[in-house]
Amino acid sequence: MKSLSLYFSPTGGGEKIAKAIQNGIDQNDYDYQFSLNLNKRPVSAETGEIETLPVIFTIPVYGGHMPKVAMERLNTLRSECNQPAILVAVYGNRAFEKALIDLEAFVRERGFNPIAAGAFPCEHSYSTDETPIAAGRPDNTDLKMAEEFGRLVREKILHNDFSSVNTSDLQDEPSPEASLKNFIKFVKAYQTQQATEPKIYIPLVDTEKCTECGECADACPTAAIREDFTTDATRCIKCCACVKICPAQARAFHTPFARPLSENFSERKSPCWIL
Repeated sequence: MKSLSLYFSPTGGGEKIAKAIQNGIDQNDYDYQFSLNLNKRPVSAETGEIETLPVIFTIPVYGGHMPKVAMERLNTLRSECNQPAILVAVYGNRAFEKALIDLEAFVRERGFNPIAAGAFPCEHSYSTDETPIAAGRPDNTDLKMAEEFGRLVREKILHNDFSSVNTSDLQDEPSPEASLKNFIKFVKAYQTQQATEPKIYIPLVDTEKCTECGECADACPTAAIREDFTTDATRCIKCCACVKICPAQARAFHTPFARPLSENFSERKSPCWIL
């Protein structure tokens, strides 16, 4: 069996999950895999011509939803034959909320048939050594579970079962009540502060550390890194790809969300799925 994997994964966690799922579906039936990294480019017309393959859609969760940029990169894709779709959301151990519901509506509008959906915790974009949030994930356990999910999808397809799933049936793993209250309290205080004294948070560059290697600009999915390596706030989606990849540790994102996320959502959550 062969599948097509389409993923938007600025910091690489979703890419690892996508590849593990595809390994489970394809089972080494071919010498190569069909996949497309959407970080830098949208789906092309040529990709849309692969009309019979099951398609794995993998997106990160931003603020509980499917990112707008992921929608833009996938916008031209269409299926004329009700292709089976496998929907995957990766999230930073807080909640995936409405992201899979968004993705389901998006692919259905474009002619795809969602036959499976899964949510997988990955290291949060805001995670640092000082404020770890699902640090190091996906780990080996996560990747084994992702591959098992792929195997189950393969089995479903081989049994000619193309029944649709409803992603609203897949619920977030509950967080401790105290953690939720603490985080909601923080968010309300943040919103109040932003209403009176708005402040824009973007990744900053330490010019004394920066070697001007350009890796940050290469990694940025929205071309938000200027020629002087500062960040264009109008383009930045706060994915932190530039921060994660910088070999000189010259970039940092000092978001007030990092500490409350680290303090309140450190309890490990597990991958989950429906078929």
